[in-house]
Amino acid sequence: MDSGKDFIDRLGRRVQAAIDSGQRLLVGAWNATRRAAEPAIESGRRLFGPAWNAISQRLFSRPADQELPGAEATGAPVLLSLRSPGLRPYLGLILGFSAAINVLYLAPSLFMLQVYDRVLPTSGILTLVLLGIVMVVALVVMAILDAVRARLLSRMAVRVERLAVDGVMEANMRLRRAGVRPPATARDLDTLRQGITSPAAIGLLDLPWTPLFVIICFMIHLWLGALALAGAFLIFALALANERSSRDALGKLSMKAAIFYGAHEGDLASSETIHALGAERRFRKRRMVARNEYLVAQTSTAFTGAGFAATTKTMRMALQSAALGLGAYLAVERQISAGSIIAATILTARAFAPVEQLVSGWRQIGLAFTSLKSLRAMLGDAENTRTHTPLPAPQGRISVEQASATAPDGRTMALQGANFSVEPGEIIGIIGPSGAGKTTLARVLANAVAPKGGTVRIDGARYADWDHEALAEHIGYLPQRIDLFDGSVAQNIASFRPTVDAAGADTGPRVVEAAMAAGAHDLILRLPNGYETELGGGGAGISPGQAQRIALARAFYGNPRVVVLDEPNSHLDVDGEVALVAAIETVKARGGVVFVVAHRAGVLNIVDKLLVLREGRVIEFGPRAAVLAKIAGTKPETVSAPALVSVRP
Repeated sequence: MDSGKDFIDRLGRRVQAAIDSGQRLLVGAWNATRRAAEPAIESGRRLFGPAWNAISQRLFSRPADQELPGAEATGAPVLLSLRSPGLRPYLGLILGFSAAINVLYLAPSLFMLQVYDRVLPTSGILTLVLLGIVMVVALVVMAILDAVRARLLSRMAVRVERLAVDGVMEANMRLRRAGVRPPATARDLDTLRQGITSPAAIGLLDLPWTPLFVIICFMIHLWLGALALAGAFLIFALALANERSSRDALGKLSMKAAIFYGAHEGDLASSETIHALGAERRFRKRRMVARNEYLVAQTSTAFTGAGFAATTKTMRMALQSAALGLGAYLAVERQISAGSIIAATILTARAFAPVEQLVSGWRQIGLAFTSLKSLRAMLGDAENTRTHTPLPAPQGRISVEQASATAPDGRTMALQGANFSVEPGEIIGIIGPSGAGKTTLARVLANAVAPKGGTVRIDGARYADWDHEALAEHIGYLPQRIDLFDGSVAQNIASFRPTVDAAGADTGPRVVEAAMAAGAHDLILRLPNGYETELGGGGAGISPGQAQRIALARAFYGNPRVVVLDEPNSHLDVDGEVALVAAIETVKARGGVVFVVAHRAGVLNIVDKLLVLREGRVIEFGPRAAVLAKIAGTKPETVSAPALVSVRP
C-alpha cells in the first residue's frame, strides 16, 4: 500500500511539475510572441479591419435587416453565373473557410502520429500536454470555422433568394399572361436554397481537398497512397453512377411535382364549383392519379439513392479497414511507425467522407441542380429590361394598327389584323357573337397583354415605348373575370399603391372619389369595416355584384384617360347600371376614351361608335346608328341577338 501510495504521489508531483513547467513555458512564449507580433497585429488591423467589418456584417446581421429586392434585382445575372457581384463575396469566403477547415482536419492525424511516435517511446508528459493544447485549439478553431461556413452558406442562399425572387415572379407573370406554363416557379427557388444549405453542399465544398489527404498518404508510404487513390477512384465511380442513374429520375420528379401541385391549387381555387357539381370525389380521383405518379417517381428516386448511399458507406468502411490492415502490415515490416497506422486510417477516412456525404445527399443536390437548370432556362429567355424615356401625359388618341393576339390559352389566334383609331372624348362599344375576340381586344387595349403582331399607339407612341407602370396610370381596366386580391377594399381600389404617393399626396381621397364615380361608395360603407374591410384570396368575402362595383371603382381610380370595360354591367342592378352610365359620361366629358364590351342597351345606347367583331376580325366600325342600320339591313346574325335587339333604334 505504501509503495503504491508513494508511486501515485511521485507521479502526481511529476505531472504537477510538468504542468507548471509547461505553464511557465507557454506564458513566456505567449508574452514574447505578443511583444513581437504587436506591430504586425496593428498593421493587420489597419489593413484588414474594413474587410473584417464587411465579413462580420455578412455573418451576423439578421436576414430581415437586409433590404428587399428592388426593381434592379433581376434574377438572370444571379443564377446564370456564380461570378455575379452579388454572390462573389460569399463564394470567396466560403471557399477560403473550406480550405482552412480541411487543413485543420490534419490535426487529429498529426496528433496521433506524434503521440505514438514521440510521447509513448519517450514518456514525454510535457510533450503530451502541449500536443493536447494544440489539438484542442485546432479543434475549437475548426468548429468555429465550420459554423461560420454554415452561416455563410445560409447567407448565400438568402442572397440568391433576395436577388432572384423578383425576376422569377416577373417571369412567371409574363409567361402566364402569354398563356405559357412557366418552366420554374418560386418553389424551384426554394429547392435551390435548400440545396445550397444542405449537408451534401458541404461535401461538395470539401471534395476538392480529397487529393490533399491522398498525397499525404503517399508521403507516409507508397502503398498507403496507392490504396487511398484506388479507394477514391472507386467511390468517385459510385458517385458518378449515382448521378447518371438519378439524373432523369430527378427531372421527372420535379416535373411531376409541379404538375400535381399546380392542378391541386387550381382545384382548391374552384372548390365551391366542384362541390356544387357534386364532383369532389371524381376530382380527387383525378388528382390522385397525378399524386400517385409523383409518389412513384419520388419513391424510385429514394430507393436508388438509398442503394448507392449504403454501397458507398460500406465501401468507405471497407477501405478504411483495409488501410488499417495495410498500415499494420507495413508497421510489422518496419516500413512505417506505429503512429502512421492510425494517421493513415484517419486520413483515408477523411479523404472518402466528402464523397460519401455527397452521395447520401445527392437527391437534394440533384433537385437543386434541376431547379437551377429550369430557372436558368426561364430567366435566360426573359426580356431585357430597358429604361424608357418619360413621355407626357396622353390626351387619349388610340390607334390600333394590324393588331393580332392570342386567346388566354396562348395558342388560339383570337384577334387578327384589327385596324382602327379613336379620338379623345369618344365612347366605343365593342360587340359581336361569343368567341368573336371581344375580350382579347379589350386585353390588348388595356395593355394586359402585348399583341403578337401589329401595334397599339396612344398619342402616336407605341404601348411598348412606355414604361408599363407609367402607362397603367393612364389606363383603367375592368376585366371580364373580376380579380380582387387579399387586402383591404381601399388597397384593391388603389391597386395597392402606397397610402402616400411619391408627391406626398394621400391616396385616400382618390380612393373615395373613384368609389363614388362607380356608385360603390354607399355599398362599401355598408361593409363591416368600410374601406378597411379585409378581403380574402380572390376577393372572397363579398358577393359578385359587390366585387364588380369595387373593380369598377379601381378602373376609374386616378381619372385615367383611357378606360376599358369588359362586360361592366354583367352583375349590376338597375342602380349600379345608372351609376356606370354616369361614370362613363364623366370620362367622356373630361376628354377621355371609353371602350365598352357590352350587350345591354343601358350602356350601348350612350356609345358614339360601334366596333363589330366576328371570328377575330373587325367587320364594322363607325358611328353607332350607321353600324346598327348596316347590320340590321344585311347580316343580323353577325351580332348576338341580345345586343341587336337592345340597341336597335
